Order: sequence, then C-alpha cells, then structure tokens
Amino acid sequence: MKIDSHTHISIFKNNAKNLEEAYFLLLKDMEKNGVDFTIVIPDNIENSSDVADLDKAMSLINGNEKLFILGSPQIIQRGSGEVAKYEELIKRGAVKGIKLFPGHDSYYPTDERCSPYYKLCEDLDIPVLFHTGENSGDRECSKWNDPKYIIEIAKNYPNLKIIIAHYFWPKIDYCYETTKGIPNIYFDIAAMADDEVTEKSGGMEKIRNILKKTINDGEDKVIFGTDWPMCKIKSHVDLIKSLNLKKDIEDRIFYKNAIMLYKLPI
Repeated sequence: MKIDSHTHISIFKNNAKNLEEAYFLLLKDMEKNGVDFTIVIPDNIENSSDVADLDKAMSLINGNEKLFILGSPQIIQRGSGEVAKYEELIKRGAVKGIKLFPGHDSYYPTDERCSPYYKLCEDLDIPVLFHTGENSGDRECSKWNDPKYIIEIAKNYPNLKIIIAHYFWPKIDYCYETTKGIPNIYFDIAAMADDEVTEKSGGMEKIRNILKKTINDGEDKVIFGTDWPMCKIKSHVDLIKSLNLKKDIEDRIFYKNAIMLYKLPI
C-alpha cells in the first residue's frame, strides 16, 4: 500500500484546464503510480480558480473514500476565529489534521493566533503540518518557518503531533540537527525529490543521508508525500526505494506512519 500524505488539487504548468480536471488527473496519477490513498491539502489562497481551498476541495472529493482532507485555517484573514469551525470538522472526521503556511503567509509558528489551533489538535489527537523552507524563487520567506520556532511549539504542546514538510530546504542539515531528539516532531518527504529542491539542498545523496538518519532515530518519524502536482509521485517513490530499507520499515514510511499519525480509517 502507498499513501501520498501531501498533495494539492491545483493547476500547475497547464496540467489541467480547471480544478475539476486537476482532480481527475490526481486520481489518474494515483492509479498510475500505485497510490492507494491520498491526503489533499487545501491551499491558504481562497476562491482561486487555480488551486482548491477547503470548500472547493471538499466539493470535488465529495465522499471519495480514497481521499482525505486537511484543514487550512486562514490565520492572516481570520486569526483564531475558525477554531469552532475546525473543531466541528475534526470531530465528524471531515478533516484529518491542520496545515499551516508560515512562509506563504507572513506569520511565525509562534504567533499567538495559532495557539488555539495547537490546543485543539492536541486535545483531539490530530497533527499539525507546517510548511517550511524556501518557496521557489523566494529565499526570504523561510524566515517565517524556521524550525527553531517549531521546536518551541513542540515543547509547549508535548502531546501535539507536529509534522514538518520539506525539511526546511535547502537547509536540511540544520532542520535535522535543530529538531533531533524531539519526540513529537515528524517529517513528510514532500518535494524532497524535486529537481530544484535536490540541487539547492546539496544533492540526492545528501537527502538520502538525512532521511536515513531520521529513520534511524525513529521508524515512525518519516511519512511519504509528494507535493503533487508541483512534484512527481514517481520521483518520490523512487527516493524511498533508493534507501534500501527493510520491507517493514519501508511499509511504515509508505503508509503505516500516515495511518498512525493522521488516524486514517483504513
């Protein structure tokens, strides 16, 4: 089994004419690459024709049992004003976690407006996923999502499951060393097999070494994800396969850790 824990429904390099077509392209790519289930992350941009926000993602998926959804609170627009909304969505199983976008938006993980969401997720035992690292063509944005802020959250909310996306690329060594030994921090590998990320982060061998060290620290620490459609599913499957892991550890990365962290009903 494979679970892609990090995808978006979006139009990328004219891959689709509209979001409905992008949705069906995702399903096609899942089947092509042997992905059984997928977690869709709504974008923090609302009412766009190019990327699905929460309402549009829920409408497109519409009960498809192969796809799950995360929440994406609008911190800049509404602060902590959506906590009650997300509590209801989480309790009825409509969303399986929350994604925050520091770096896409100008706030730090330690922003007090985020605190009620951390408490909610800790109480309901679902993870918070952080976007980290540079955006393509924007180096300065990473000041907002430095792991040094995320470890403060991990220590203040010791029962909160925190997932770091993108390993704070290109500073992947720094991300690993900063977060090493913190028991409630996990990682998804989304975008780590992307050509730009690989090149700027020091090459594929360096990425493999960081992943191996993280897995050696804990077999539950790494989950499979791609950042589709910006990144290719096959490249990320090949990255995990290239680690030459034992079958039981590989299975944990491809699907078991995601089921555990996101409490997926699979």
